[in-house]
Amino acid sequence: MIWHVNKRVKSLTELRCIRLKFAHISDIHLGFQKEPVLQKIEEQVFEDVLDKCMSLHVDFILMPGDIFHTNIPDMRVQKYAFEKFRQVHEAGIPVYVVYGSHDFSPISESVIDLLVSTGYIIRVTNGTTNEDGRILLEFTLDPQTKVKIVGMSGLKRGRDRDEYILLDRVPLESEPGFKIFLFHGGIAEMKDDPTNNEGDLMPLSLLPKGFSYYAGGHMHTCRKRTFDHYSHVVYPGTPFAGHPSDLENNALGVERGFFVVEFQKDVESIDFIPTKNAQCDIIQIDAKDKSSESVNKLLHQNVDKLSPEGKIVIVKIFGEMTNGKTSDIETPQIVDTLERRGALVARINRNQLRSKEYSIITPSRGINNAEIESNIFSENIGQLQLDAKNLTGESGVSVAKHLLSRLGSEQLANEKKFDYATRIKKDGLATLNLS
Repeated sequence: MIWHVNKRVKSLTELRCIRLKFAHISDIHLGFQKEPVLQKIEEQVFEDVLDKCMSLHVDFILMPGDIFHTNIPDMRVQKYAFEKFRQVHEAGIPVYVVYGSHDFSPISESVIDLLVSTGYIIRVTNGTTNEDGRILLEFTLDPQTKVKIVGMSGLKRGRDRDEYILLDRVPLESEPGFKIFLFHGGIAEMKDDPTNNEGDLMPLSLLPKGFSYYAGGHMHTCRKRTFDHYSHVVYPGTPFAGHPSDLENNALGVERGFFVVEFQKDVESIDFIPTKNAQCDIIQIDAKDKSSESVNKLLHQNVDKLSPEGKIVIVKIFGEMTNGKTSDIETPQIVDTLERRGALVARINRNQLRSKEYSIITPSRGINNAEIESNIFSENIGQLQLDAKNLTGESGVSVAKHLLSRLGSEQLANEKKFDYATRIKKDGLATLNLS
């Protein structure tokens, strides 16, 4: 029989007779969606997940990063997030977090900091650096269950690996009791497909050994494994599809949700709790050895067979066409047809679509990056048929090099993302004489 924790339990004797439990939720990415329909789904899934945690009377909740998609999301997002975290707090359920690579900023505060200051969530990345440069982390004790929790935040482009190398593992590994390590980062040993490139991954050996549970964030699909010295390395994945690849995986049947873990002295069960999501469907078109006309015909045939009403529809077109341009593919018409027939949202993915009528020629020479870039432009620009003479020949190569330089400008300190994007767009248009 499974016992649930009564929040009024006082004595340790009573606690030993009760099976405790916590929830593990990650990569919510609140504020990612810009379309109103998807914004509503994103908000509803978030609220449903926390409502479920409260109805299950979990003792605490773990959130290892990317709660938000940016460090300071829109006020609309902050408003409903604060309200829901307030409800969880008033229900007596602590929420323990680390920063993810999205909700952390090295130059400014995050909405995470505001939630911490209200007491609605608790950050478990407390630590100091000693004279030798080693990072010393301090455990956070959950007062109800006496579980010891510690964690490391995630940084962009794998820079957190350097901090793991400096981590003093000895006091962490020698600490007795039930202990949990929160982290945000991909682990190479957790890859589902060894040939799949999932970005910057670090070896499992960088994590301290001997913890009861490793609560991971960053990988967007559910994974749960045990290794020597590393029991229960777990990623719940994202509860809702934020990125285009997530939506595609949803359409292919990947389940979304979070974990509820029951334990006493050791972990006794790890149960996946599915979340209710919008229904997704996918159309996949292999354009290999086909003309753009044939691809368009296949697209319309597949759309005609589909029942898109009330669904998120993903259209994925890939492969290299024998003739016709990628711009000949009638994606605007396809989106319009699907939405007129009741699709919630129609998304087109043609990142892997190519055409033999235009393919990049690899330069045969170049002693440095600047020369290689120049040669790429010079050897490929002749394929373009443009009326604007300043964009062809040597003039076009010069414009392309200057445009590449402007687009590569870094974000300034304290410059907001919107202002940065506006500045880059303005510079790009000016380079092309389109401003």
